[in-house]
Amino acid sequence: MNIKPNCYDYPRYYELAFAFRDLAHEVDVIQQTIQQFARVDTHTVLTLACGPSPHLLELSARGLQFVGLDINPAMLAYSKAKAQQAGIAAKFYQQSMTAFQLEQPVDYILIALGDLYVQSNEELDSHLSSVAAALRPGGLFLLDWCIQFEPANMFKSEAEMWEVKQGDLHLKCQVRMQPFDHPNQLFEEQLAIEVQEGEQCLSLASHSVKRAIYPQEFLQLIKMMQQFEFIGWWNNWTLDEPLTRQTQTIFRPITLLRKR
Repeated sequence: MNIKPNCYDYPRYYELAFAFRDLAHEVDVIQQTIQQFARVDTHTVLTLACGPSPHLLELSARGLQFVGLDINPAMLAYSKAKAQQAGIAAKFYQQSMTAFQLEQPVDYILIALGDLYVQSNEELDSHLSSVAAALRPGGLFLLDWCIQFEPANMFKSEAEMWEVKQGDLHLKCQVRMQPFDHPNQLFEEQLAIEVQEGEQCLSLASHSVKRAIYPQEFLQLIKMMQQFEFIGWWNNWTLDEPLTRQTQTIFRPITLLRKR
């Protein structure tokens, strides 16, 4: 059996594969949420499953201290090198997002691009408890694409495909999400990146198991925990588009909680 190298062990290619995001706009929205909803002076932002830390430079340019947490050592080494090269005093932790501890609490926590890696109710509870312990009262917790509002559209048989070109580097990317355990709401996320850089060719792949989280069960869980306030959810990374029953197409929805 031919086992392909893991996408997450190649941070530069992984970062470029998802470089279609408007990071400046996303940090604009983060700052808007701080201005409108935070009840604490916000100076530190923790990104969970930070990967190659795409928001690092933009957050730091706005005067916010970056804190990153990831379980993959290659991603952390890449992020540390990026921070060092830019002269940024960022902090990094190599821990699992399902159960983590920080040296001191932060003011804002972010999970980007659906990177909420939990596989059971117990792991979800542990994750939220870790977030509550790591976040100062009045601080915000923003989840990007972590709630499955449209499972019928999300779990398709065909893969989402796109290409990225930068100089002599060409990436062909695809991601597929397939449910395989409906009672436990589990699905497999399959990511593949075909790399051609000059004469070098490389095939990367990763497989992650995640638990689907649906809107109303999420609200009920937050209510039962009594550690967060639900602030709202919006479509397509803009506070001008709150999610309502009239919302037709949902893309990259964001959900916002505030620590009590």
